[in-house]
Amino acid sequence: MFAMGGVGMGGMVQVKHSVQECVLVGSVNAEQARALHARLEGLSDRPPEQADYHKAFYALKSSNNTIKLSVIRKPLVKDKTKGGMGVTLLEYQGIADTQAHEKLVTRSVVRAHVQANPAKFLTDLGFKMDYEVVMKGKRYKCKQIETSIYKVQKVPKLGDTSNTTDISSQSLVEMTMQVHNLADPSIVELLNMAETLKPIVKLEKYDPNRTTTNK
Repeated sequence: MFAMGGVGMGGMVQVKHSVQECVLVGSVNAEQARALHARLEGLSDRPPEQADYHKAFYALKSSNNTIKLSVIRKPLVKDKTKGGMGVTLLEYQGIADTQAHEKLVTRSVVRAHVQANPAKFLTDLGFKMDYEVVMKGKRYKCKQIETSIYKVQKVPKLGDTSNTTDISSQSLVEMTMQVHNLADPSIVELLNMAETLKPIVKLEKYDPNRTTTNK
């Protein structure tokens, strides 16, 4: 869809990273969230990371009604290793594939750290601002698998993250893993870990066309 090399973005790209990603999602209530945090702390290789972000979602609907999604992610917590706020991330998710695997969604993701707000770049490409949220939570890592638990909050006014409110009493759970291709045997590890968490949360496929509000 677009090159992340800085030519079309005024040289504001610092880093590029392209991956194939497997995704499962679910939701938990407050009691389940506490149990899930405790379970993931026991499974993880390292302490959890604070993951608080302002995310703006930009969608581009193709001729066959599939959705191409780009996300501008701005950190809301300081980077302890570098001082100051972390860098803004531009993430292009392309078209999520729900048919390639029976039990999970796959997507090709390109991520780039940027020095400026890439909103104009996205709108020039035809993307339209779909919605924005604040996501506050923690991210756990177990080998190659990342599991995030977020409270998703409504942004009352465009770009204003100072007075957000919870959209739901439920927390969003997202489990992801980077793979080389769908024949990658490590996919079994993702599915097995999701299975071990099933007493607390049911992680499953999602419909990417339902994640956008502009139909």
